[in-house]
Amino acid sequence: MKLTQTHIEELYKFTKKHYVEYYDVQTELVDHLANDIETICLANPKLSFDDARDTSFKKFGIFGFMDVVEQKQSQMTKKYFKIILNFAKEWFKLPKIILTALLFIGFYQLQNTPNAYTIYSTVFGFIFLAQVILTIINARKLKKEFKTTKRKWLFKNIINVKGLIYAAFISIYSFQYLFPNNTKDFLLMGDFRKAFSAFFITFLVIFGYITLVVIPKKAEELLEETYPEYKLI
Repeated sequence: MKLTQTHIEELYKFTKKHYVEYYDVQTELVDHLANDIETICLANPKLSFDDARDTSFKKFGIFGFMDVVEQKQSQMTKKYFKIILNFAKEWFKLPKIILTALLFIGFYQLQNTPNAYTIYSTVFGFIFLAQVILTIINARKLKKEFKTTKRKWLFKNIINVKGLIYAAFISIYSFQYLFPNNTKDFLLMGDFRKAFSAFFITFLVIFGYITLVVIPKKAEELLEETYPEYKLI
């Protein structure tokens, strides 16, 4: 059996019915199902399309497509943080390393002032709040976009929503557990602890800038690199 366009459309509906909401993951599964169905029908020509499809689907086990979806989410999340890391590396090379060094020195010296804890708290609070606000704005934007295109893209969702949620949790976790929680403790820190704190908050400022400014600006470019078909929309 050679699958027709109608069959392909039915497979898209089938994957969606089985809780696969992202178009790119649907496409990957549809390609797999289509090839497998043709192989099954070649071995047993009397099978109907629906029977061959169900036979193919059973090969995914009792959880259906869930394992595939989770695997793709993990893969794309790793890709997202790898992109952040690549952008972050630029801040430790000339000429940006000069600004990185100035930030580090500034935060290091800041820890000797009475307002150190307040300023650190403000920096963390601003980064966290900005990440949360942008997450909400992007989620609404994607929801509105879906009404028009009828398509969701996994990596686009990670860039605009899930990735920012992860970033916000990293920011708040870092502040809660890796830094002193009052001015007195800031002033009593030794040189090594001060250097660690200054380095880490410098990195988090860079991390926040990348997630809030750099990646959103390059989102379309990153999506086109990930999905060649995305350019056609």
